[in-house]
Amino acid sequence: MIRSMLSVTKRTPLARRGMVVAEHPRGADVGARILERGGNAVDAAVATAFVMAVVEPFMSTIAGAGTMLVHLAKRRETVALDFNGMAPLRAHATMYKTIGGVSDALFPWPNVEGQANVYGHRSVAVPGSVAGLALAVERYGTMALADVLAPAIEIARSGIVPDWYLALKHAQHLEELAAFPETARVYLRRGRAIHRPPSMQAGDLVQYPDLAESLAVIAKDGPSAFYLGPIAEAIEQEMVRGGGLITKRDLAAYEVRVAPPVIGRYRDLDLAFSPGATGGVTALEALNILAEFPAAKVGWQSVEGLHLRASAIKRAFRDRFQHLGDAAVVKGPWERLVSREHARVAAQEIRAGRAAAGAPRRGRALDCTTHIGVVDRQRNMVALTNTAVSLWGSRVVVKGTGILLNNGMIWFDPEPGKANSIAGGKRGLVNMVPALGFKRGKPYLTVGAPGGRAIVSAIPQVIANLVDGRGSLQEAVEAPRLHTEGDEVLVSTRVGEAALAGLARRGHNVVPKEESYSTLNFARPIAIRVTPRGLEAGVEQFGMAWATGY
Repeated sequence: MIRSMLSVTKRTPLARRGMVVAEHPRGADVGARILERGGNAVDAAVATAFVMAVVEPFMSTIAGAGTMLVHLAKRRETVALDFNGMAPLRAHATMYKTIGGVSDALFPWPNVEGQANVYGHRSVAVPGSVAGLALAVERYGTMALADVLAPAIEIARSGIVPDWYLALKHAQHLEELAAFPETARVYLRRGRAIHRPPSMQAGDLVQYPDLAESLAVIAKDGPSAFYLGPIAEAIEQEMVRGGGLITKRDLAAYEVRVAPPVIGRYRDLDLAFSPGATGGVTALEALNILAEFPAAKVGWQSVEGLHLRASAIKRAFRDRFQHLGDAAVVKGPWERLVSREHARVAAQEIRAGRAAAGAPRRGRALDCTTHIGVVDRQRNMVALTNTAVSLWGSRVVVKGTGILLNNGMIWFDPEPGKANSIAGGKRGLVNMVPALGFKRGKPYLTVGAPGGRAIVSAIPQVIANLVDGRGSLQEAVEAPRLHTEGDEVLVSTRVGEAALAGLARRGHNVVPKEESYSTLNFARPIAIRVTPRGLEAGVEQFGMAWATGY
């Protein structure tokens, strides 16, 4: 029997001077225009991030959280900014009542009564996005915050016409959005239907005047407007209305963490990953394990390669769930997990057939984040991941501000006594894996992805594809992938039926997954590579990811 097969790719010309990759064309275009005006990679990345909160609101928000890597070429300096969500100071390990079973939300934690850690006011963590993005521009940018905010303000005021992507994400969560009156007012047509994309007739124009005003206040008064001023007051009032925990004291206490990145190497590529309670350590651990095997044996094109990838990722996730949490609170074996000695032991276990199984972990690795990559004329590089956490975050919009709140409390294990259990002022274990690559000390690669926990498995596979396959960056990004956390191995059906059957014979619990424009089974990586001929883009082929350069 034969059947049609969907084959999708994207092509991007080389850019000589600067390039931006983002998960939506409007964001990439804005960032590239900032570069053309003389802004650097940080200016462009921050401008794009604020725009993405307008044009892709279900993925990121200014009341969200993020992780950012910045490489300053002239200074030969790379820094990591952690502006991830913080548990409110009144939060505690037993604040949620667990009721048994495993949640089918973003993380495979025990179910919580009323899904209070998944959506609603008690799911909101203290947001860090405004603080982090503003600090990045202040320390490493060349433009004023008001200037990089201007495009987002203009788009929010003048409006956008939804494309198929925006319409789909609104339609998929229509009931959930309609359950919150202010959210329905802001994001739904007449509070009950989606805004229509163009078809036989012109699409609806969607404007966000309240969000535009909030962004304008931040542009005028800086991040203090969000953490100390009128927006902080509005957030506290919203928490009081809905029974949330965040107060103005929480917002005033928030601080961005700036630290050196986690440094690693895969074959001949030097790498910088996000440190601490992100996905950086886990991604590097998986790469270290793959590096213990010959390059020809770890590709996706063979059953052996798929087996080694699944086994390495399983082992890395097993260590992740067992040991990792907020590095400022949890004394985890950080250095050991990214050591080559640890990788050698894991590789020996895989060769002996003792590493195919892991702790059963299910749950949905949903696409719920946005990522931005930038390389500028001076070859400064940025990898920035910003998120609302789950799709549409907490589903709560702060009345009168247009600001969607995150649901960052879902990052914490709701059971006490774990490395990632809740504590006031603690940060949860997040999935973001922004990464930068260097060849012989020179800027070479910026890469990252949205996609929930699948980000952690996607980035090592993309890097391995690029380094071991030696093809184009687009080929490395769009190649079939798998994702596993210890039980089921989700595998793209694009690997072929023979490969799926062979992987199952190797002892893996294989779950074939079709990929199309509407599926969210795997992360959606985007990347830029520096080549002698110019800047090369690699953008995920099924979504709205885009590259713009000059």
